[in-house]
Amino acid sequence: MHLAYPLFVLLTLGNGVYTHICMWAPMQRGQFDISTPGAHPCYRKIGPCGNVNSSSSSPRTSLVAGSKYKVEFQQNLNHYYTGNPGALDISFAVGLNPAEDDFHVLHSFSDYNAMNQITQTNFSVEIDLPSQTCDECVLRVRYLSNNPEEDDHGTVFHQCSDVKLTQSFSNALKPKKFEEKTEKPIVQHNEDPHDCCAPESYTNAFFHIIPAIDYHSEGLIFYDQKAKQMRVIVTVNGGRGNTTFDSTFDMWMNFTSGRQYYYNRNTGSCDLYGLDYWNDWCFGNKYNQTEDFVAADVKCTSPYGQTRNCNQWRNGEFLFETLSDSACFPSSISRPTGERIDYLKGAVTPIPPATFVPNPVCMKQTKVKHASVRWMRMHA
Repeated sequence: MHLAYPLFVLLTLGNGVYTHICMWAPMQRGQFDISTPGAHPCYRKIGPCGNVNSSSSSPRTSLVAGSKYKVEFQQNLNHYYTGNPGALDISFAVGLNPAEDDFHVLHSFSDYNAMNQITQTNFSVEIDLPSQTCDECVLRVRYLSNNPEEDDHGTVFHQCSDVKLTQSFSNALKPKKFEEKTEKPIVQHNEDPHDCCAPESYTNAFFHIIPAIDYHSEGLIFYDQKAKQMRVIVTVNGGRGNTTFDSTFDMWMNFTSGRQYYYNRNTGSCDLYGLDYWNDWCFGNKYNQTEDFVAADVKCTSPYGQTRNCNQWRNGEFLFETLSDSACFPSSISRPTGERIDYLKGAVTPIPPATFVPNPVCMKQTKVKHASVRWMRMHA
């Protein structure tokens, strides 16, 4: 599994509530759009296929039964829930419009704390396709968020793709066997004495790179645990353009009201997201994060901390590091693909309240992207 797209700010903290998921390999049913976080075609919650049915004339991707295949999809908004962390999975079923019970899981992995709702994270996951051939079958990706605020058709997001599994010469010689459903083994996650949380009032700078797509960004983080406030300033790829790939953004997160503002400095536009509730900037199972502790007091991988030692936690391919000689100062988040976020110039300091006051343009914004029925009732 690897990441190939900017995690717009894999560093701010909150339980994003209206997450999305989209798939392009194989191409999902219906409309497709990942041009912005919160894209509507990625918001399909009614099972088993997001309320998008197929027909015998629908476009169908032809794949070889029993072969390996890379499924590519995007978590279009993050929705990590500390109280009960969710998961993402890939499943398969035979039939034109199979029922939920017909799907069996081919691969699953834990949700990760992107520490911000407004992220777009691409995944490329290699799976073993079933060995049985079929003319009409379905490959599906799901995001099981487990977030109780998701009262609009539940907490699961679905995307289905219509596929056809054909027979190759090699698997034609093998006897066919029935693909049984397999239960995911229960993994025991243990607390560790090194599990920790960042200081209550904390600032730092960061650099974020993704070599595969020549992506880089830098910015500042302001974190106030007691005030339940966050602000992130991020400049993407030089910040001279107007899009999510090349502009400069301010992000304000008020975790009491649940509002999260996303302001483009170059265009003067502001989007409102929510509900986005608080979880502390923590590491390890003790604080119900999905990363497991792996090492203490080892050399930091960050190029800005090579003379210092770090403690490490891991969730899948995500490696999290904090400085071992400090009060849980974040050092880096990295993946084997070369993508990494490095934190530097961390400081424990009071943050002026004015830092968390959104731009006046944002304060005029009342339309929440994909707000739930409950949110609209509360804020009508």
